[in-house]
Amino acid sequence: MILYLQQLQDVEDLCVDLDGQQCDFPADAGKIRSPIHLEAHVRKVGSEVTIAGRLSTQIEMLCARCLKPHKEILSDTFEVVYCTQPGLPENVDEVELDGGELDCYYYEGETISLLELVRDQLLLMIPVKPLCQPDCAGLCPSCGKNLNKGPCECVSQTVDPRLAVLEKLLQ
Repeated sequence: MILYLQQLQDVEDLCVDLDGQQCDFPADAGKIRSPIHLEAHVRKVGSEVTIAGRLSTQIEMLCARCLKPHKEILSDTFEVVYCTQPGLPENVDEVELDGGELDCYYYEGETISLLELVRDQLLLMIPVKPLCQPDCAGLCPSCGKNLNKGPCECVSQTVDPRLAVLEKLLQ
């Protein structure tokens, strides 16, 4: 989806469903299983464009503990500001950015692609440690059995060698 800035009014509302395949979403982050719903309020002031809205979709990820695939609904609000690309001085290897420049997406020309925005916002919404259920027991470190399906028959008498001295005190 592309916003054409010359056709953009001062304030516009968007409501679109995007195909997850279009967003170039990384495969290792999960698989998008439903259309990405975008509701946004777009405001243009001079060359600065502010987009505030809500994204929602369903994604299939692997549980961080038991590696079972599970679906999770991602839904959150966002607000981003697009500014024109500043001209960089020639023959400069590094440019120092101030705080205001870090909070801004940059665009060139008269169009803004919303696919980059959608992909970035979805990546920010993914949980750091996705779980199939809050009390997921995970896998047995010895035999690899899924402990959510029941206990395993492994002998769990291994003692951390650093704590072996304390075990002698119990005897």
